[in-house]
Amino acid sequence: MRRPRTRGFTLIELLVVIAIISVLVGLLLPAVQKVREAASRLKCQNNLKQLGLALNNYEGAVGRFPPAYQTNTAANGSAYGVGYGDQYRNGPAGWAWGMLLLPYLEQDNLFRQFNAAEPCWAPVNAAAAKAKVAMFLCPSATGGSDGFEVLKAVDHRTGTPIVLSTGAKVVFGHSHYVTNAGIHQPWGRTTPYCYDFDVPEPIPGLSQPARIDGPFYANSKTTVARVSDGLSNTVFLGEHSSILSHKTWVGVVPGAVTPPRLDLRAWPSENNGAGCLVGVHSGPDTHDHPQVIIHAPNDPFGHTDQMWGEHGTGCNVMFGDGSVRFITTFIRPNTWVALSTRDGGEVVHADD
Repeated sequence: MRRPRTRGFTLIELLVVIAIISVLVGLLLPAVQKVREAASRLKCQNNLKQLGLALNNYEGAVGRFPPAYQTNTAANGSAYGVGYGDQYRNGPAGWAWGMLLLPYLEQDNLFRQFNAAEPCWAPVNAAAAKAKVAMFLCPSATGGSDGFEVLKAVDHRTGTPIVLSTGAKVVFGHSHYVTNAGIHQPWGRTTPYCYDFDVPEPIPGLSQPARIDGPFYANSKTTVARVSDGLSNTVFLGEHSSILSHKTWVGVVPGAVTPPRLDLRAWPSENNGAGCLVGVHSGPDTHDHPQVIIHAPNDPFGHTDQMWGEHGTGCNVMFGDGSVRFITTFIRPNTWVALSTRDGGEVVHADD
């Protein structure tokens, strides 16, 4: 008897099937990536909403919003090998807004691990300072989320780790969210005007002194009443990806710098002072006069002291009333400046 022959696939048929599968996968992957990014963007927005709720709960309990960070600008000396105050009068204890919010973010256990009487860089606080807190991390951000070594300047663009007298390096947990200092950069002030950031600084050649007019800066005491532009018209927090520069929720170390990590222009961004570890500003900063610029979110210049997200051409920002909006880099520059001040008296129209 003749055994029936079983027919298999020819090589051409297999190649056709593989080609069809490849095309289908190629069509499917972008859709999957879009869904994944939409979920990450939603998670980022939710993080900011939770931070906004914590900020307003803090204000309800304390009577004012937390400062960008706490520092003793009159102190001179050293602690664990870190000298203070530096040219921007940074000193102990250095605790930043994120650490102060921990009890309002259901992070009481982590908050109790800190010894707030010691500097934020003290060895006793090292373990807690390295903690990875999901609320401070955007799922879309690249460039690091597991903590970073705090640096001091080597030159105007690079840094080297700060090493304590114990031989240990200072390592802080990442934050992909930063506070808004307003138009002018507090870390660009001359030393005499770093003792009290509420005092306007005269700028040579300009009739109006430079005033820190955002809601957050060193030792700020911003109340609801001081935000006369309205909480819903004032940016409080926004994104800053660690692909651009490292930021933290923990605190500020005297003498620290924030070197640029991503240069998108012919003249790279330079180191900014320690306060830039927790904050950004909008510009136009008159310290840079006459080449003053406004850097809206995701501005191509890629400054270490601007807001920056990885959700496309813009980032999520949180306003003082707790609302979260996506602001593109194509926002009218003057509108971005108006939204960044707490009491500028600007009128922002709905179509801006």
